[in-house]
Amino acid sequence: MHPVLQQAFDAYRPQLSGKPAEWCQLHPRQDERLWNAQELIEHLVLTCRSTTRVLQKRVDRGQPTGEHSSIVQWVLQMAMLSFGHMPDGVPAPIFARPGQLHWPAKSGAELLELLRQEIDEMDSIIDQCKHHFGLQRVASHFLLGPLRPDQWRRFHVVHIRHHFDQLRRLEKSVSEPAPQETHSLHA
Repeated sequence: MHPVLQQAFDAYRPQLSGKPAEWCQLHPRQDERLWNAQELIEHLVLTCRSTTRVLQKRVDRGQPTGEHSSIVQWVLQMAMLSFGHMPDGVPAPIFARPGQLHWPAKSGAELLELLRQEIDEMDSIIDQCKHHFGLQRVASHFLLGPLRPDQWRRFHVVHIRHHFDQLRRLEKSVSEPAPQETHSLHA
């Protein structure tokens, strides 16, 4: 795994190592609309798999994309890839929404291993693209447009870090005691 991806992945270890499957199913503030740890990792796995598929198609064809970035895509690339900013609250695309893999409840260690495997596989195909196509834009991201291999890697580092912040907020929210109901002594 490339060192920048390894560093982003390693941040998850202390947050998930030793967490039982039950903990990984807890939703922030008990709000099921907010992702639990397993859903968050499933989203990252689905995103890595999507990138692997897109890049593998380009390697198989032996040809990079011929697409060009629009002005909007260029601005988004600058914000995300140059400045490392991924906005909060943007819905995940359908292909990367949790619930598609139908996983049983998994522990933090199991989730870490699944994520590591997907990042390794994706990073391998990014390296193949760099070897075959150099610094050309190899394939298009659904939102950012055509990206070079180094930009694909950077996107995933920014994306993984973005969701790490969610995981920290999740841990904080599920570790806080629930507010106690107060009962009035006056009837």
